Amino acid sequence: MFEATIVLLYGLVALAAMAITLLEGWANHDGLTVYRLAGLLACLLWPLTLLVFILHGCIARLLTRRSRSTA
Repeated sequence: MFEATIVLLYGLVALAAMAITLLEGWANHDGLTVYRLAGLLACLLWPLTLLVFILHGCIARLLTRRSRSTA
């Protein structure tokens, strides 16, 4: 259940960022340039950094609890 929620939130954030990027290109009448395609790819990848920080915090908290319980 938790994994499905994370994937859904990741997809929604990436979709919103992609929509903003596409609307920006449409408003500027730029079309799909190499830079716009790179921006769309970046929209798919940047939420991964947020996910890495969240998972790092969860793992660090879990390891801290375990080290305190064994000490």
